[in-house]
Amino acid sequence: MKFALLSAGVLALALSVPAIAAQPPVPADGLVLQGSNPKKPVTFNHSTHKTVECVVCHHPVDGKESYAKCATAGCHDNLKDKKGTNSLYYVVHAKEKADAPLKHQSCLSCHVKVVAEKPDLKKELTGCAKSKCHP
Repeated sequence: MKFALLSAGVLALALSVPAIAAQPPVPADGLVLQGSNPKKPVTFNHSTHKTVECVVCHHPVDGKESYAKCATAGCHDNLKDKKGTNSLYYVVHAKEKADAPLKHQSCLSCHVKVVAEKPDLKKELTGCAKSKCHP
């Protein structure tokens, strides 16, 4: 019986190690997202989003996992326009996940969901000025 329990534990650990190893290291806090308005940069902290799975934002690209930064060349690197899938503004501010052609959760749509559950956080999480996003 002890051997069976020990074997099951070792097997579970062995199967979980590759999954843990496949995740990239979480970047340090203080990632600055600089869009078209230099007066409104957003400082993103991974530590305050630790309950969100990485794939919510770092969606697959061509069917493969991708942990690239949002504004990586060829991704959401259009920093001038407010519309279009490669516009950084659009993928951050789209109000609905269903906004075609957005296929993943936007920052604002997630914040709106949180505010629906906790209305006292409205100004802090969805405000354009003096919020956690745009202090």
